[in-house]
Amino acid sequence: MNATTESSDKENIKISFVKSNKGQSLLLLNDYLYKCNKKTNTKKYWQCISNGCTVYLHTDTNDKYLGGDVPEHDHESNPELVEVRQVRQKIKERALQEIIPISIIYEQETSKASISSTTLAILPTSHEIYPSVAKARQKVVPLLPNCCSFDIPDDYKHAIDGNRFLLADELLARRERLLIFASDHQLDLLFQSPVIYMDGTFSKSPPHFMQVYIIHAVLFDICVPCVFCLLVNKKALTYRHIFLELKEKAKERGKVFSPITIMSDFESGVIPVLKSEFPSSKHYGCFFHFCQAVYRQIQHLGKQKDYSSNESFRLLCRKLMALALMPYEQVINSFNEIQADADLLPDHPMEELLLYFEKNWLNIIDLWNVSACDSRTNNVCEGEMTNKVSNISFFFKVTTTE
Repeated sequence: MNATTESSDKENIKISFVKSNKGQSLLLLNDYLYKCNKKTNTKKYWQCISNGCTVYLHTDTNDKYLGGDVPEHDHESNPELVEVRQVRQKIKERALQEIIPISIIYEQETSKASISSTTLAILPTSHEIYPSVAKARQKVVPLLPNCCSFDIPDDYKHAIDGNRFLLADELLARRERLLIFASDHQLDLLFQSPVIYMDGTFSKSPPHFMQVYIIHAVLFDICVPCVFCLLVNKKALTYRHIFLELKEKAKERGKVFSPITIMSDFESGVIPVLKSEFPSSKHYGCFFHFCQAVYRQIQHLGKQKDYSSNESFRLLCRKLMALALMPYEQVINSFNEIQADADLLPDHPMEELLLYFEKNWLNIIDLWNVSACDSRTNNVCEGEMTNKVSNISFFFKVTTTE
């Protein structure tokens, strides 16, 4: 064989690499695995990983195949073992780059991998593979804080494209930290949107924070999350600081933050702030949250049993909720009709509920009456946090990669 033919044969040999359980590179050639046991300035020396097998080969420092031993291996190849390593490596790589649970990554990778039944039989289970993958993931995730005072890693201050994402990091009072996240592009969308939705979610906030507050713009009839806030409370001062911060950023960008329409929940801390900070905006309360508030009062009054078993009582309760859909000018008359019907019920089960409604809702009809509003709920806001955020790092990863 002449030198030209030998060189051509080497170029046609395809090698690849997989990782060992300890993260070391293993060279793969013809279903045999080799480990690197020596390096020089120009070469790497690779030896078969099977105990007692002395077959070796060479690559340059850029892992280009240079040749190797002539003798045959003294053992059979193990393609199934190679497939197992490749699947494990893919699972580990995704676990380091993605935020979804390791068990789901395992299911996805094993279902789409083209592996033999023999390989499937020796493949470790999700439970068996979890400890090593979780340990590797923990090494690239910062230590979880034990309070709201912590340093934010630089990677989490920027979006996946490298641009700034952390908008404000304020300590309003002792142990009252406020974090606001929004990219410049998201801010521009928000400031140009005539309609904005906002809502806080309490059950899905990371530890040491009370709620995640999200502000949406509406673009081509689609709600786009633009601002993510982490709050440790639900005080009016905190909400005011958010809106003042956004107004200041709008001014810096030569814009004005003054939406025509705002839809929010009925959180007592935010309603007066919206009224004072956006006096020219039309503010609607979410219909879903309105109905939820009425039903919670039914529960508070101990009327769940009546609501479930008494059809007349249930119908009048639903009519109360439906007042939000009535034309504004008909609300008072309709409420009076409900009162008249309630007086006919035995034992007057509606009395306390009607007193509550009259005291808390009839003086702010323009806030909860959505009959003239194109969109009646802000439930789309809650869809942004579909799962409970188990820790602050998870929150950062979710928001910076969205």
